Amino acid sequence: MIKGKTILYWTNSILNSYAQIFFSLNSVLAAIIMLVTFIDPMLGTCGLVSIILTNSFAYLLGLSKNAVREGVYGFNALLLGLSLGFEYKFNLAFGLLLLSSVFMLLINTVWLSTVLGKYNLPFLGLPFLFTYWLVYLASGAFSFIELQEQYIYTANFEAKASQSQFYVWAHSLDGLHMPLLIKSYFKTLSSTFFQNSILAGIIISAGLLYFSRIAFSLSIIGFFSAFGAFYLLGIDTILLTDYLIGSNFIFMAIAIGCFYLVPNKWSYLSVILLTPILCILLIGFGKILAVFQLKSFTLSFSIITILFLFFVQHRWWQKFLNLVSLQYYSAEKTIYKYLSTTKRFQNSHLAKIALPFWGDWKVSQGYNGNLTHLGEWSKALDFVITDEKDNTYKLPGSECKDYYCYDKPVLSPFNGFVYDIINSVEENPINNVDSKNNWGNTLIINHQNGLFSQLSHLKKDSFKVAIGDYVTKGTVLATCGNSGRSPEPHLHFQLQLSPVIGEKTYAYPIAYYLKKTEKNIFLKTFETPKQDEIISNIETADLLIKSYDFQPGRTIRLTNNHKLSNSAEWKVYTDDLNRTYIYCSKTKSTLWFANDGIMFYCYDFEGSKKSLLFDFYLANYKILLGCYTNLVISDNYPIIHFNNGITRFIQDFFAPFILFTKAHYTSECIESDSPNFPKKIKYRAAAKSDILFFKLKKRNFEMNFENEKMTSFSILRNNKTTTYLCEVF
Repeated sequence: MIKGKTILYWTNSILNSYAQIFFSLNSVLAAIIMLVTFIDPMLGTCGLVSIILTNSFAYLLGLSKNAVREGVYGFNALLLGLSLGFEYKFNLAFGLLLLSSVFMLLINTVWLSTVLGKYNLPFLGLPFLFTYWLVYLASGAFSFIELQEQYIYTANFEAKASQSQFYVWAHSLDGLHMPLLIKSYFKTLSSTFFQNSILAGIIISAGLLYFSRIAFSLSIIGFFSAFGAFYLLGIDTILLTDYLIGSNFIFMAIAIGCFYLVPNKWSYLSVILLTPILCILLIGFGKILAVFQLKSFTLSFSIITILFLFFVQHRWWQKFLNLVSLQYYSAEKTIYKYLSTTKRFQNSHLAKIALPFWGDWKVSQGYNGNLTHLGEWSKALDFVITDEKDNTYKLPGSECKDYYCYDKPVLSPFNGFVYDIINSVEENPINNVDSKNNWGNTLIINHQNGLFSQLSHLKKDSFKVAIGDYVTKGTVLATCGNSGRSPEPHLHFQLQLSPVIGEKTYAYPIAYYLKKTEKNIFLKTFETPKQDEIISNIETADLLIKSYDFQPGRTIRLTNNHKLSNSAEWKVYTDDLNRTYIYCSKTKSTLWFANDGIMFYCYDFEGSKKSLLFDFYLANYKILLGCYTNLVISDNYPIIHFNNGITRFIQDFFAPFILFTKAHYTSECIESDSPNFPKKIKYRAAAKSDILFFKLKKRNFEMNFENEKMTSFSILRNNKTTTYLCEVF
């Protein structure tokens, strides 16, 4: 078992070193690149040996094993091995030179990654360039290092190479008639690995297409833009097919267009706008280095990419171009997960402010009200309680105690410290106001990070807390009164950026609340209640809270009594980014989730889509931890997780611009034995995908909850139900 894992580790480290050239970890693309390098066995061998030596040195010297496996050190070694094999004859002296060069490359890689890493910038091909230049400059003094004659006497080399059937096959399409632009594109891809074969370029482009439709399209855009810029600037376009020259534009297009930046129309536009600048750098660096008889290779791509990323990081206005925060090595995963995550969690950085009361209240005056919420004080809310006839009081309504909201508990909207309290203002008789003490009895809470809340018109001597007390969300603070500028009992609530009572208001959303009408209720997330709406906080069910309390270290077991082989056992862990996840060792699948006490979210999945864990991810994508039988929760999956393969393949090309396919999710509580303190709950969830008006596929799920846990999980597919018994321990 250990031997098998070791072989897999080193195989991945080699393949990923090839794939990293195109910012990928795709093994198919890696195998294609390796095949292309072996069109010339000498070149292929030098490249492979350089990778193996670099990864071995890195591993033995204690560098990151994960970085070694992902080819972080190996891809520069591939370019170095190919370039040295292209320049020099193989002999004993060359072997020593290659070994020393590889070790120097590793040192340069670690140094550059440390220096540039301080600024969150990549080192790209700089280690290869610095090492190659030093070796090339020094090699002239080495008597036993000989230049390759086969690239000087091309005719002799081709005559000899043509005796190889593999070489003949690799160059079988060189004479094929095709437009110069297309032919140059394929030759440029081939020249990346010091080859000059159209067939090799076609094979590499097919590998790119298989790996990523977005990266493939950007490679075309990058090269075509370069071809056009060369033509307009009067540069001979044949230069693009020289070894590692035109590759600069392809590398830049993929790096800027979809790897370091989330692919969208603005990243594509950036690629086109940067192309003329890259031309200037390419020609300029080429002339400077020619003085020392050095080749620029990928220098211009590396410099323009690093500079542009540095520029993007230092914008004060974060719009249009979005840096990739979590690297999936797949442009499609990046764009689909980014679109889903930004929509779902765009307000996750905000404090999760709750409504400051229990039960159903009415917004008597909202933002920009027509009575007192004006000017700098316009972003405030007033609340009252009404009956079926929309009255705020019971007859006769002449005293404060006749009003439904009077003396009702006022709650802390979020965690914080009680900063200030006014408790000296007498209650007003109905229809009278105290204009001298505008805010009446008031409480200020410091929620930290510069956010404060103010609750006003409270009842005198009703305060349950004191200045300096730490309160949590939902703590009873006082009761609703009729003090200050208040003709009848109501609660005034505002958020502000200063602890001063009566400070100007600050617009801030309520994290979760329910809007109620005569027939329906609606879940509102990170919105501001509007005037005349009947609203309430979400009452969570203790049964659901405990059922979804998946703490790190716990085990989740699902058992199918009819087919035990389909059963599963998962573990809950926390990763190095402090993200909690469920891991299935059997299928090597991972589900990341979040639980904020109101909502349980599954927000990412990696692994087998045939696994039971994937169905669990689909079913529990967004679960309200409350028991409301007439409330449907909806959301959208990332397309990459639940959609038809062919449809998604086509969608991939257009993903940075428009989504014409969707993957929808719904969940609802369909049964409960009690609306207030349920002991049994049944949830239903559905996953479906569609393209325009056509449905592609659908999957239904049911979850039963009892005895403080999820007791069963059912999958309904193709008129067949598969049920699993659940245990958490």
